[in-house]
Amino acid sequence: MADDFRLTSRLPASSRAALEALLFFNVRQHALRDEIASTIERFGIPEIVAQNGRLQILVAGLPDVQCLYAVRGSSEEAEPVGVVVYVRDSIDRLTIVHLSVLPDGSLNLAGGGRIVLHRLLNQIRRVARCTAGIERVELAYRAHRAPRNGGYTALAQGA
Repeated sequence: MADDFRLTSRLPASSRAALEALLFFNVRQHALRDEIASTIERFGIPEIVAQNGRLQILVAGLPDVQCLYAVRGSSEEAEPVGVVVYVRDSIDRLTIVHLSVLPDGSLNLAGGGRIVLHRLLNQIRRVARCTAGIERVELAYRAHRAPRNGGYTALAQGA
């Protein structure tokens, strides 16, 4: 069922191993290897840090990055199944600098990773609409590549 996960900006420190696996060891990241390398070169390496019992993702080259997680389970035992790291990097733009979703087979959801990805991206669009001055949302991974199937195919597969 597609409602087997929820979106949150908070992740407990106990979810560190799952977040590391999702962000750094995703089995589909090879599909966007060049885009990921370019994004890291442009913005910096993401780093997971624990603070006050919660996890944050920091990016060395960007102050004030924000995170949105798709999680399964309770608030204290949340398992991340998707994450978006984004920043307001200009007066009129939010840029998604890192994005990862578990592969479809490990989700056991109708629609799998595509459902998680679409809900994450729709929430970022809502944030943009509610933020004064924001006119667009860009996905750093797609800056140098033509979109396929609506632009999200590789990302929905867990890249």
